[in-house]
Amino acid sequence: MNNFGDRQMFDVDVNCAKCGTHISQLPFQPSGDRPVFCQECNRAFREKRRNDDRGERRMYNVNVNCAGCGTAITQLPFQPKDGSDIFCRDCYLKNKAA
Repeated sequence: MNNFGDRQMFDVDVNCAKCGTHISQLPFQPSGDRPVFCQECNRAFREKRRNDDRGERRMYNVNVNCAGCGTAITQLPFQPKDGSDIFCRDCYLKNKAA
């Protein structure tokens, strides 16, 4: 049984590269040059990667004003480049939506 809805499934005869579970259907045709993982191992890998990516974000202390509204900005999640416009969150989102 799969959770892929109407997606085309390919009949295969492979084992999961991590746990060894037999896999009889996949939503893609394996190429043979990359390992194949069962749904459970793939889901666990994605969840671990998602949690690792959400680790502590590095913040940079700055002393700049927003190029849109003039609000003082004291921290950014990136190192600003000299001469580039820096926007506060609100102005950034307004510009992004436009």
